[in-house]
Amino acid sequence: MTAIHDQAMHYIYQQVLERLLNHMSKAQRASLQLLIQRLLVAAGGPEYIGTLRLLVLQGSDRRSARLLAMLRAAQLSIALRAPVTFQLRVLVVSLPAADSATLQDHERSFSALFLQDDPRVQLQMIEGREVVPFSRQPSAAYERRLQARDALLIFGHLVDARPEALLGSRLHLELADAVGAALQAQAPADILVTAVPAHLRRRYLAWARRSLRLAGAQGPHRGHQCLATLSQGLGWLHGSVGGALEPQGEATAGVAAEDAPVRMFVIDDLLPHLLEGQQLDLMLGCGFAAAQDTWALAAFIDPSALAQLHELRARSLEPQAGRPALRLAGKPGGSRPADAQQMQFGKAYGINQTQLVCVLFSPFARQGKNLERFLQCRHADMLVALPYLHRALQGKTCPEAVKDWLVNTSGLPLAQLRAIYDGRLRLAAWRLMSNLAQRDIHLRWLPPGAAGRRRGAAGQP
Repeated sequence: MTAIHDQAMHYIYQQVLERLLNHMSKAQRASLQLLIQRLLVAAGGPEYIGTLRLLVLQGSDRRSARLLAMLRAAQLSIALRAPVTFQLRVLVVSLPAADSATLQDHERSFSALFLQDDPRVQLQMIEGREVVPFSRQPSAAYERRLQARDALLIFGHLVDARPEALLGSRLHLELADAVGAALQAQAPADILVTAVPAHLRRRYLAWARRSLRLAGAQGPHRGHQCLATLSQGLGWLHGSVGGALEPQGEATAGVAAEDAPVRMFVIDDLLPHLLEGQQLDLMLGCGFAAAQDTWALAAFIDPSALAQLHELRARSLEPQAGRPALRLAGKPGGSRPADAQQMQFGKAYGINQTQLVCVLFSPFARQGKNLERFLQCRHADMLVALPYLHRALQGKTCPEAVKDWLVNTSGLPLAQLRAIYDGRLRLAAWRLMSNLAQRDIHLRWLPPGAAGRRRGAAGQP
């Protein structure tokens, strides 16, 4: 029975490979042969190809889907010529969280490549800060979201609450934290493959090194030598943003084991041909937007998240008389598609819409400078309690109901709100977070915003 099953699977894999080759141009097929040769060299020879483990970061763009198709073609081509082939680990990434349509697009591509039932392929995805098996119906536990939730709220309240900053370069720290966990698995990858071009990888590496330096990280974060070490260092930075208000000793990031460093598999000269053409898209049933292909660094980010946050911000700043009520995440009554999208964005972090609107106003920083305006715009019934709110944030006695309102509205503990109110932020943390606020998700320069105005309020010289 096993022999019959193996023979049937071999026939199916052969059909998949033939379909792939039929949807490739002549230049793509030639580039595929070069890719196979380089994989054999990277393994140390054909006799070691069965021990080679590849990790590919699967973004929500057509470039990532085409690269995966090429790697699958290489895997199946080697399997036809040799008794074994390399192991392929696919990590689906879409931060803050992948919506159902994106997951369906990924599943459609995986099915076309017949990846689900192949023991040589491992399909995974990022949920919160953890790596879990790929599924169309993710269900991130609260513990997985806690660190990312605190990092977003503290960053927005203390440094910069603009959507481009909240969902900007800071998200790359979240990504690195999860990828670092994937690279430290029981059977870690040997090489990482990505469709991100070389000039953007260099930009990313320069940004990463600067961020580590500004945070005062000690230890060898040699990204050009080991990607696991770099990811671990950036993951430590993500944790330091979430714990920026907590007193810490000397900043020391952990160092990944370098006995078998994880390296980048460089195929930039092959990418123009490997990733060309629409024929592969037809086979894969690729439904990803063409606009995502232009921004390779943003391929791992949910494209609708920034638009949703902008819409929420615009609605919350409208005059109250002409503004529709903003509903809490998960509360009955939000049946419109826009409400459902906003609830999905907040659900990714475990934050309801009241708390999202609160962080967009940043009412507690700089001794509550924007607190009265926030109440006038969003919570007019609390204006009579404004003196008690200040007393609670100053650590003075006040009614318990006032403290509960602050915690429920902000999503942060009272101790952290008081630290935000006083601007108690370590110098290294302030440098890191200010640097993060200066770059968007593409690592392009952002015009100075709230970060530049709050320097003195953070207790810095």
